[in-house]
Amino acid sequence: MLDTEEKRERARKMGIKDPRKKYAMQDMVQGDCVFSATGVTTGSMLQGVRFRGGMNRDRNRGHALGHRHGTLDQGRAPPARQVQAGVTRLWREDRSPFMDAKPTRRVFLGVEQSATGRVWRDRLDERGTLRSLSIVQRHALPELLARIVAGRDIEPDDVGAYLDPTIKGLMPDPSSLTAMDAAAARIADAIMRNEAISIFGDYDVDGATSAALLGTFLRRAGVEPLIYIPDRIFEGYGPNVPAIRSLAERGTRLLVTVDCGTTSHEPLTEASRLGLDVVVIDHHQADEQLPPAVAVVNPNRLDDVSRLGHLAAAGVTFLVLVAINRELRVRGFWTEARPEPDLLDLTDLAALGTVADVVPLKGLNRAFVAKGLIVMRRREHAGLTALMDVARLSGPPEPWHLGFMLGPRINAGGRIGRADLGAQLLMTEDPIEAGRIAAELDRLNRERQTIEQATLAEAEAEAMAALGIEEKGAVVVTAAAGWHPGVVGLVAARLKERFGRPAFAIRARARRQRHRLGPLDPGRRSRPRGAPRGRSRVAHQRGGHAMAAGITLKRGALGAFRAYLEETLAPMVESARREDALLIDGAVSATAANIDLHATIDRAGPFGAGNPEPVIALPGHAIAYAEPVGQAHVRARFRAGDGAIINAIAFRAVGQKLGDALLNNRGQPVHVAGCLAVDRWQGQERLQMRIIDIALADPVKRMGVASDASVGAISRSAVPAGCRTTAAR
Repeated sequence: MLDTEEKRERARKMGIKDPRKKYAMQDMVQGDCVFSATGVTTGSMLQGVRFRGGMNRDRNRGHALGHRHGTLDQGRAPPARQVQAGVTRLWREDRSPFMDAKPTRRVFLGVEQSATGRVWRDRLDERGTLRSLSIVQRHALPELLARIVAGRDIEPDDVGAYLDPTIKGLMPDPSSLTAMDAAAARIADAIMRNEAISIFGDYDVDGATSAALLGTFLRRAGVEPLIYIPDRIFEGYGPNVPAIRSLAERGTRLLVTVDCGTTSHEPLTEASRLGLDVVVIDHHQADEQLPPAVAVVNPNRLDDVSRLGHLAAAGVTFLVLVAINRELRVRGFWTEARPEPDLLDLTDLAALGTVADVVPLKGLNRAFVAKGLIVMRRREHAGLTALMDVARLSGPPEPWHLGFMLGPRINAGGRIGRADLGAQLLMTEDPIEAGRIAAELDRLNRERQTIEQATLAEAEAEAMAALGIEEKGAVVVTAAAGWHPGVVGLVAARLKERFGRPAFAIRARARRQRHRLGPLDPGRRSRPRGAPRGRSRVAHQRGGHAMAAGITLKRGALGAFRAYLEETLAPMVESARREDALLIDGAVSATAANIDLHATIDRAGPFGAGNPEPVIALPGHAIAYAEPVGQAHVRARFRAGDGAIINAIAFRAVGQKLGDALLNNRGQPVHVAGCLAVDRWQGQERLQMRIIDIALADPVKRMGVASDASVGAISRSAVPAGCRTTAAR
């Protein structure tokens, strides 16, 4: 019985209809109350129950009465009554009103409008907070780490696998991908027959790493492949007929495309006519009609049910290698003289392609990155070692190094230099040759930065003129004839960051206009539900994936294209901007922000797309120092009430709202939000915050002391010494 008002109030928040009534198990199934519990039951409450996530591991092992931790056969579960992992979900007219309530995230530190115009919210809603407490109790984690884990929707049962993602534990059966067995068999045939194999890759990092993965494996199997990377400017993306004919003339018998080929109907038809067998390894969006090929391995083809569509091409290629390796093992190919390669040694390439292509770091992707970084730290790969040296990495490689230091240098070859330089670097085993190629890529990257900055200045000016002072409009569409096609994608990404809208940067050509879309794909994230997947009424060509896309328009169609985007995307963009909030994982003071705290937070890594880096707040810290530095950055120091100082930096903030707020409020108390990182310099390590946002602090709420209406303290018993965390309630 609920014998106190406090218990009754808590019960009402949990959705219990009548707190004065004593409930039985069956009442949960009927929807009269909601709760979660652990332990052994008689099985009666499990009628019509289905579990998700880690609870599904005993699926199809029998009735719950016979297998106490098993689940019922889904075919026997009445669809009208189903529950998920302890929270009742009723698909009936009389379901509990609690189940229709949308979880709410409370305003954090009372910040309803920050320097960048956003509201700050606690990443955890009510359910997330309960989940974090359960994680603390079951796994004895520090509370801040538990909040971070819970904020990534990790259930208590899955915490162990999340904190230590392993290839072995997360590797699916490669045969779960459609056409995988056919692809592995054909490539294994070519290896055993010593056929001439050509690899056709894309000119970006994912394409280069995918080509190097397959090429390295073939080399270890005794076959020296020919790698072909098309020129971005003169050939464009994917296979083309002249290139196919050239490869056929050079004796190619098997053509394998990586990170491209899914929509290359005409070139692959020509390959078939010339007698080439084709295997496509890709991850881009596919149409209903696939090109002629022995196999098209693509988790995003419409008939694939592997649920691996989040993999980059490098990840898909790694699975293909597992399948080929297995096929060759079955055929007795590997011998003492020709030992079977350790595929885990190639996870450094899979990690680089995964991070650089900005695919979600979940499941197998997290394992690729976590284990790939370990391999990379051994410095055994000549090309990657040379690249890390020219990039002047000051410590062991981390995920952000891959995305912001190594990846751009490999991309530089495809953007403004020789497209095949990246693949060459990743394939070479000669340290001297690797150093030469890495130095050239470093030079090209500096040239690319200069071109990008000039182009971005023009694009921003055009965008501001088009949007006006009030910045009205759903999309940003900019165009110019003189822009370099190798940087328009980067410019689109910068415009998206600057204006908070889908952005296009367009380079007009004499006969056509090539359009590059930044970090948004209208084919997935912005397509209205139920909208057709067929050819657009304004696009001549288009394609891509969730984080990048390209489109080609005929000259004169730009106006219609812009109008189409405004009409199609306006409701979604308006909704997204209205709901835009900065989600905060926790708060600390400068006193508690140290290397040990960073190590604790880092246990939830690797961080990236799909597994966001934790955002930590510094409540009520004074801006002790703020000055521009480098290329449009702002370096700052924040002082806590006890005098402790933390160093910080805001990248590309000069001239932006964030930079102006930092420079114009020196000495003022502010709330700071950002990510903690280790700054290594001349053998020394110190903690630094990468600033995301700031907000003027109410003096009453300084140093995390706030009214009960806005901020409440989390128990600090499991938090590292000196660490103070706060959360809205």
